Amino acid sequence: MQMNLRRYDDRDVLQYLHACVQRSIPVVTMPKRLRGFFAETSPAVVRILAHSLLFGLAASVSDVLFNFYLDSLGYGNEVAGQMNSIFRAAGVVFGIPMGLLIDRRGARRVLMFSILAYAAGWIAVLGWQDIAIIRLFYFLVGAANIATYTAIIPLLSSVIEPKQRATFFGINAGATVAVGFVGSLLGGALPALLAPLLQVGATDVLAYRSALLSVSIIGFIAIVPLFGLGAAVTKQQATMVAPVNSDAPKLPFTRLLVYASQAFLLGVGGGMVVPFQNLFFRQQFNLPDAQVGLILAISAFVMGFGSIIGGPISHKIGLRNAAAWTRMLAAPTLLLMLVPNLWVSAGAYYVSRLVIGITFPLADALVMQSVPPHQRGTSTSLTSMSWSMGWSLAALGSGYIQSHSGFEWVMIASGIAYLLGAASFYVIPFKDDGH
Repeated sequence: MQMNLRRYDDRDVLQYLHACVQRSIPVVTMPKRLRGFFAETSPAVVRILAHSLLFGLAASVSDVLFNFYLDSLGYGNEVAGQMNSIFRAAGVVFGIPMGLLIDRRGARRVLMFSILAYAAGWIAVLGWQDIAIIRLFYFLVGAANIATYTAIIPLLSSVIEPKQRATFFGINAGATVAVGFVGSLLGGALPALLAPLLQVGATDVLAYRSALLSVSIIGFIAIVPLFGLGAAVTKQQATMVAPVNSDAPKLPFTRLLVYASQAFLLGVGGGMVVPFQNLFFRQQFNLPDAQVGLILAISAFVMGFGSIIGGPISHKIGLRNAAAWTRMLAAPTLLLMLVPNLWVSAGAYYVSRLVIGITFPLADALVMQSVPPHQRGTSTSLTSMSWSMGWSLAALGSGYIQSHSGFEWVMIASGIAYLLGAASFYVIPFKDDGH
């Protein structure tokens, strides 16, 4: 059975969400809490969050459109899997060098350079139709992407108190992901909006290419909040109760690898399914681009909400328990996605995105509290590299599996990876947070 999504537009969705918020949150206390939150948030943190919003917007547009762009060039699911593997493989290749560079040159400098490279890289990707050249430039975009994500965590850690990490890591992740609600809607709508101006069809190569140029434009805009960030960071560090201590003893490199192993399993679980989420809903339920974009937009909103509520949950049951239990819950939802009913499948997908949204920033906070400040760049890069390696291998294997047997085994393999990842939190010797 197909769900008729055409009758709902963006305004309907936003009005519905607004109504839900009004019913669930006291309208008198909410403004006071928001005013208090923003009053206590430093300018440095606000700038970082603004950058995350813009970068997340650019990434979400590309997530919706790039597979469709490849399809319009005549390439199928297997090539889409290869491209996702190439994108994440860049994180494997550049992960450790980027971490060392962050520890040596500073996270802010690396972040500014990487976002410029990301935006410029997309222009290069869209300038060619030869798949070999696209692969080359997409690999470079992947390197810039992993550098951007790697630099954010130690930069944010340097301007917040340890007790605030779970909350602000969740807010940062939530800002990046929740803005995907807008990006997914924008990505789904842009080809159809631009097609009449270009005098081509909505699924034409030119329509997708023009729509993807917005990724580059937003990427260039994302560097604006970073101007003047250095002074804001210095000022904030001077006021912190627990200043950065560079004299703490170094942990063995093998310990950092062990901390990063849970990210490899998270990457495997995500890489099996997420790169193909748009193709899954298009092929399984025969949905047009705009309806697929709406589904992905809602999932991004849900995942961002999960990232935000992860902090309060961890305060109740501990970082380790919260990260493990929520990751475990992702496994059964993947099997429910195979039910041949769009309502059930989409609902299960939203639940999986919610719990993954909770778990991954908590895992980052758990790693950061276990690693001394002067090794956070290296540790974050190892985490990103492990996640990218898992994602790359899984996406490559998933594309092959789909071409031979569909999505069933893909969902099963993803669920197993999430279960193993949940168990790993009780094996890895993270620093205890009192629970």
